[in-house]
Amino acid sequence: MMCGMRRTVWRTTWRSRKLGLFLLVAATSLAPAPALAQLNYVARFEMEKSKYLLGEPIFCEFVIRNTGSQPFAFRYRSPSRILARDYEQEPHFVVTDAGGRKPLDPAPHPCGGTQGTVVYGSVTLPPGKTHTERWLLNQWARFTTPGRFQVRAERRLALLAPDPQTGKFAERPAAFALALDELSVEVEPSTAAQLEAAFQPYLAAVRNKKNPDPAEAVLVVTTLPQPFFLEQLVAMASSPQPDRWDRRNALDGLARLGTPAAWEAILKVARGAEPSADSERKDSAEEVEDPVRSYALLLLAEKADPAFLPTLMEMLARNPEPVRGEVLRALGFFPDPRAYQTLFDNLHSARVTDRMNAILGLKNSGAKEAIPALLAMLSDPEPPVRQVANFALEGVTGHKIALPGKASREESARVAGLWHAWWREHSGGFSPPPPAACHEW
Repeated sequence: MMCGMRRTVWRTTWRSRKLGLFLLVAATSLAPAPALAQLNYVARFEMEKSKYLLGEPIFCEFVIRNTGSQPFAFRYRSPSRILARDYEQEPHFVVTDAGGRKPLDPAPHPCGGTQGTVVYGSVTLPPGKTHTERWLLNQWARFTTPGRFQVRAERRLALLAPDPQTGKFAERPAAFALALDELSVEVEPSTAAQLEAAFQPYLAAVRNKKNPDPAEAVLVVTTLPQPFFLEQLVAMASSPQPDRWDRRNALDGLARLGTPAAWEAILKVARGAEPSADSERKDSAEEVEDPVRSYALLLLAEKADPAFLPTLMEMLARNPEPVRGEVLRALGFFPDPRAYQTLFDNLHSARVTDRMNAILGLKNSGAKEAIPALLAMLSDPEPPVRQVANFALEGVTGHKIALPGKASREESARVAGLWHAWWREHSGGFSPPPPAACHEW
């Protein structure tokens, strides 16, 4: 635990034990002021346990201890994986099985961009004190079979020292602690009863409304969803206490679970509280943007199950902006004639936003068949529509033709002519680039 340390922002307490090798890399400050104090420390990774049940959460712990006579400080964050692999403080885990093969990396590749946030804090570590963090290894490797696995864990952490004149911590790092460890873990077969028992402490932590920081339990429940806590995930996705977790993480958990009931719950969130069919509001007013509802629509789009289309078509007819636009953009991910026809029809809508979002939907499709329609939209009377059409053509074709932000009709016509000439020359042998990878739902 973190006794004796001054912390800010984040309140979670972690536990640890000692194991593994460590490397230390020290660097002195380049400031011309009096030299900062020498820092002494030990940094390492260790497995929380040597054996785990197949399917249960597997934790690897990061441990740093102040072995010197001076305090030092560093930034830390919530131990959830982010997709910026080169970020300075991001730990790196490489898992291999007994045959040297890497298990599937479950990291998401969202079509709509990286989701979620990271909570940062700072720690002041006095002499003799230890700071530990538990990292859920299942975020880096999907353990689907029993066996022995090797784990290579690495992290580089910037340490700050107090200025001898002011006593305040300098902004420039005084040292870098580099932990590099080769670890092993055994994954054993499990029964349904054993697995359900292993998850009960995490479910209890999420359900406990008096628990001020259920972050680790939420991470476990949403990263490793099990059929027996479907009801809990549904409750989290529609929680009236959104400050306890990001509801989008609960939606991720439902999508990972992937059962028909789980996807129905995501559909329900996407539908939201819709206006009645005869409401004038759908033509005259806009809804307040709901990031949770928007994310549910993104997940439905990435799954692209044709069974979702009737619901999306209904939402399109019943909702104002911004939901209407989100549905149009989502339709582009469905390789279905009904979706394509709806997008082509909305290119002729009287609403400028409909035309723009239909264009973006066609861009999301990445289909060669969309290019002639996008070329035609370069002549739209509205400048924003022409800009979006140019952007979509660049995305679908990979070819770039600049259209100035405040282009006149004449300049737009010139750019349209360049596009039409390029397409006449390349249409015969053109193959669109592969679409961006999405969640593997």
